[in-house]
Amino acid sequence: MNQNATLADIADELLDYADDDDNRLVQGISSQTPGVRSELLISDFLNAYQVYIYLFREIPDDLIIDRLMLQPASSLEKGTLLEEIDLVELILRVEGESPVVQVRIEKDILATFRGKDAHRLAIRFAEEFE
Repeated sequence: MNQNATLADIADELLDYADDDDNRLVQGISSQTPGVRSELLISDFLNAYQVYIYLFREIPDDLIIDRLMLQPASSLEKGTLLEEIDLVELILRVEGESPVVQVRIEKDILATFRGKDAHRLAIRFAEEFE
């Protein structure tokens, strides 16, 4: 990709390259420099679902897909709802290039998990919490 390209140009090229193929999207994001990658992961040029796929390399449940597709990746800087398990909310955030999943009840953070297994660990914690 062109060194002088704007983040919007890079995102457009990336999405054209991926053409709705999640594996190609992950490859395209991975091929970016760390600085560009970090900016893309919290930009308005990707949606939160596309970032989820990059971070976890797996496809979530349909309800999570629907939620994340409606949120810009920029929402992941502060956090966006992944799912609710009983009274507990799982909130996805991005720090740098790393996934962070917080387990919350309202604004109280009960636990925080980081890394590729963060979502799975947060689900386990939430299910055992009750």
